[in-house]
Amino acid sequence: MGGQVLNMLMSFAYRTVFMHTLSDEYLGINGVFTNILMVFSLADLGVGTAIIYALYKPIAEDDTEKIKSLMKMYAKAYVLIGFVIIGMGLICLPFIEHLITTKETIPHVKLIFMIFVINTASSYFFAYKGTLITANQKHYIVSSVVYGTSVLCYAVQMLVMVLTHNYILTLSIQVGTNILQNLITMHIADRMYPYLKEKNVKQLSLRERRRIFRNMGSLMFYRTGQVIINGTDSIIISKFQGIVEAGIYSNYSLVTTTIKNLLLQVFNAITGSIGNLAAVESEKRKYEVYNLIYFGNFWMFGFCSVCLFVLFNPFITIWAGADRLLTMQQVFFIVLNFYLVGMRNVNLTFRDTMGVFKEGRFVPIISAIVNIGVSILTASRWGLIGAFVGTTVSMITTLVWIEPVILFKYGFKRSVWPYFGKYLLYFASTVLATIVTWFIANILPASFIGFIGKMIVCLIVPNGIFLLLYGRTKEFREVYRRVISVVLKKFKKKEV
Repeated sequence: MGGQVLNMLMSFAYRTVFMHTLSDEYLGINGVFTNILMVFSLADLGVGTAIIYALYKPIAEDDTEKIKSLMKMYAKAYVLIGFVIIGMGLICLPFIEHLITTKETIPHVKLIFMIFVINTASSYFFAYKGTLITANQKHYIVSSVVYGTSVLCYAVQMLVMVLTHNYILTLSIQVGTNILQNLITMHIADRMYPYLKEKNVKQLSLRERRRIFRNMGSLMFYRTGQVIINGTDSIIISKFQGIVEAGIYSNYSLVTTTIKNLLLQVFNAITGSIGNLAAVESEKRKYEVYNLIYFGNFWMFGFCSVCLFVLFNPFITIWAGADRLLTMQQVFFIVLNFYLVGMRNVNLTFRDTMGVFKEGRFVPIISAIVNIGVSILTASRWGLIGAFVGTTVSMITTLVWIEPVILFKYGFKRSVWPYFGKYLLYFASTVLATIVTWFIANILPASFIGFIGKMIVCLIVPNGIFLLLYGRTKEFREVYRRVISVVLKKFKKKEV
């Protein structure tokens, strides 16, 4: 957790230096190209998730030969994907300037774009072995490497940016760090699992390959929907409102993405455990664990949503300046989308680990079509809010209710209505906590001291409301017991 927090602080320090060294146009370029490369990542067709799912059973059974075969297939697939991404980048290169609306000319836009492409592609050439560590419930090892190299990268980037004001050189450092990060992870994986370097690897049977390709085919639809929902806002904003507005939005996006990634580390850490659970435990036991994680997920994302709505603009004012603020209406939709996406986490995690891929494969495509259609239609009329409304509408009309229906029908094989009852209750609790916290926090002055006071209010009020509402439930008692158990174990290790 310490490395995670340090990495988060360094990312904000880097963005602060960025804002004071380069123009908002470069901030916008950074956000738009990041979104475009997210779309390019569709090239992986869900192969990573499909093979990780296939790894859970052989890991549980200690079937080394099967693991070797799967990892060999994974390596070949990822090298191919890396080259496909480079090819997609070269195809899009002549048209890239048409996606950017700006009053100022930004030099070397095509070179900047290709550096983004190479950075993304390099991950696929080297990163595949880290997934075996994660599947073995040791994601903390991968995280340590990521955080260590990222902190180093941010430090060097800030130094170079201050000394040279050269964005291209700063980006190139990120490419080198990304390659270093993946090489270190590969080395650790080779030491932990020496059999990965063995040459006598059997090919998977035709039946096994077909099963993986079937899952990949289904996951391709999920990946497409996910990328379009999460990765097109900056592109649409840049096209309809301009690159400066995309840059201003990118500051808000950095905050929500950072918080989301912090919370997702919890899910990354337990994905291997859930995969093992799905491989060996009964449906009843899976459902019991699901309810605990669902409750914990609500508390985390509900609390963070309250904090974001109350603190977002005061924080941006202090950090980036009052000239980089969005309206409260725009903030409302950013926070609502953050909550809706966050509440899907538990369903996505169990879907991936239980292998419920095929049944709902068309839902994300429908959601993506709704998202793009509504966003383009409304962004041209309502500006930034229009881009955000597209994401909101697409999730509410499809993903929020269809995904759990499919998971419960084909995964848990039980009624989904208790889930929806809890979902509405959790949402109402979050709305109540937001309203109460907002009115109390707004009594405080708009100053730095007032901001500290608002943070204290946000820490106490929503957690207090959630505790009053759920403190006597079975889910709360069990989650509380497990959290305390983990904390005590860590303290005992420190004492030793």
